[in-house]
Amino acid sequence: MKLYDHIALWNHASLKVLDIRHGLLETGMEMQSYRLPASAFLYVQRGNASVRMDDVLHTMSRNHVLHGGRGARLNILAEEAFEYYLVLYKAVLMLPASKKLMLQLERDNPFLHQYSFVPLYPLPLRGKLEEMMANWMGQDPLNSFHARSLFYQFVHELLSQINTQGIHPVHPDLLAQVVRYLQDHYMEPITLDILAEEFDCSVSYLSKLFKQRMNESPIRFLTRTRMERAVNVLLQTDLSLQEIAERVGYPDAHTLSRSFKKIYGLPPMQFRTRVQAGSLVPELPVSNTKSALVAVESRCYSFNGYENDYHLDKRGGYPLHKVTKSTSMATAALLLCFILFISACSSTSNTVNNNTAANRAQSTETSQETTKENSSTGNAVAATKTYTDAKGTVTIPTDPKRIVDLTGSAIGNLLVLGVKPVAATQDSLVNPYHEGKLDGIINIGEEPNIEAILALEPDLIIAFDYIEEAQYEQLAQVAPVIRLKYGAGTPSELLMEFGKITGKEDLAQEWAEKWKTKIAEVKPKITEVVGDKTVSILQPFAKGIYAWGNKGGRGGEILYDDLGLKAPETIQKALIDGPEFGTDLSLELLPQYAGDYIFTSNWGWDDGNANVVYDSKLWKSLPAVKNNQVYFISEKGSYYNDPISLEAQLDLIVKSFLGK
Repeated sequence: MKLYDHIALWNHASLKVLDIRHGLLETGMEMQSYRLPASAFLYVQRGNASVRMDDVLHTMSRNHVLHGGRGARLNILAEEAFEYYLVLYKAVLMLPASKKLMLQLERDNPFLHQYSFVPLYPLPLRGKLEEMMANWMGQDPLNSFHARSLFYQFVHELLSQINTQGIHPVHPDLLAQVVRYLQDHYMEPITLDILAEEFDCSVSYLSKLFKQRMNESPIRFLTRTRMERAVNVLLQTDLSLQEIAERVGYPDAHTLSRSFKKIYGLPPMQFRTRVQAGSLVPELPVSNTKSALVAVESRCYSFNGYENDYHLDKRGGYPLHKVTKSTSMATAALLLCFILFISACSSTSNTVNNNTAANRAQSTETSQETTKENSSTGNAVAATKTYTDAKGTVTIPTDPKRIVDLTGSAIGNLLVLGVKPVAATQDSLVNPYHEGKLDGIINIGEEPNIEAILALEPDLIIAFDYIEEAQYEQLAQVAPVIRLKYGAGTPSELLMEFGKITGKEDLAQEWAEKWKTKIAEVKPKITEVVGDKTVSILQPFAKGIYAWGNKGGRGGEILYDDLGLKAPETIQKALIDGPEFGTDLSLELLPQYAGDYIFTSNWGWDDGNANVVYDSKLWKSLPAVKNNQVYFISEKGSYYNDPISLEAQLDLIVKSFLGK
């Protein structure tokens, strides 16, 4: 950047002094990894120190000046008593600003530039700093205003000497800063908006930067970072999936599992089991003690920021390899023989068509048909029908008797229809609203195990469409697999699909009509109480807030869809009008989206401790809290939205608003 352009942007900026600090580090003391919360000037009053700004090392002594932008990481090691001033400031272009200036600022922001030099005439700078500090420490607001005016004079003097000495400020490597931030803060809620705010840039610029130099988005990189850490914890500990999710920045085990399977091709617990059994061997990285990022000029990056992390392959997946080729072939052959043996020896078994390419070519309309199978023991008759799921057409039993439920959260749709599956995953069996209805259902663990499912001899398997293709192909060899569209339609519409699958459409329709009647009865009463006020569903955790809309359970479908209550504008745009189920929101902006009524629960995050938020002054200052209009949802069962859970959630909502 030309110094003239640099000075021009300073000339069009409005400056605000955020803080002025006077510090002293004794010999040998170290200030480690301080991340600048704003643009800053560091001025050395006396002493010597090794000062690192991001990955650039400066040897600084008396009168030395160092500038860095927001997000830069500062390390100081005092080689002798090191006294310094640190001035934190914020600069924005004064309005109206020309389009040319705005583009120039985004392309080359001088307030983020890094430079270090020893001024030829230090006394004017030091004098301004000492006077600024004296005024800043005063209690009179007029003194603070004086400090701000002195800062303008300090900057003018500084730019004048930079111009005289021919110093050329260098733009920092923003990508390196953001990558390091993501590696350090992956366990926290992070959005593109948060990243852009942290590093004083626009979302579009940040996304473009990642795309150009890393060929992926910032959020994709964050996901990969979280997955690397998840693999590390998964293989080195015996923590549950929920505990791992909390450690790597996910709201729950279900969300972690979905992301894990998309990247690594296996569910987390199945991945752990197979690695521990020795059938999969992860490639451990070579220990690397060098910096995770090399100089920007080389345009070459190695993003292995953790010595004990695992490398990703070119597709972003986890590189797995079998122990030996013969072992792999033997395992596959053994499984195939086992399947053929079961098929040949079971004279009473039903033959059903699987979801193959031939089936996909059939009519997508549900129809009834009878297929006959000739065997050595006589004729076995099995009634089948075709069903159109999220992926195509599948032939299934007309009256399935041995269902394995892999949905994890939709089992209540079967239970309310009087259908009890023979087996289900761990997530399906922990809902307290289903207590007394789960007896006899086999728990097949947190993730489906093909051998365990095969032993159950199911005639139908039900899953959501995020199941991996490789896993589906395995399951389809055992029984027909229905893949329902996750999050599509209302709870009543999902129940109707279960009615079609099980032949219980009349019962599904009956529940839907009764539900409409219940809603029609309470809606006018609740509307009269709430009126035009807003309602939000918030999930505090130690470092922020997770908000939910009308698609992620927690009563959202009832509050926003059935009762038609109003959501705060932020939640309406992000979660109700948008495709997302839930999202993390900035804690500082809580008053903007908190709502006049709040439904809340910790849902088990941070070892059940949400008091960091609940006990904060910010939370206690909310009108909803002051007006006793905060209602706590049961931690367990709240994220289900099946008919049984909805009925329990409606009871809570009615009692909350109407007191009965």
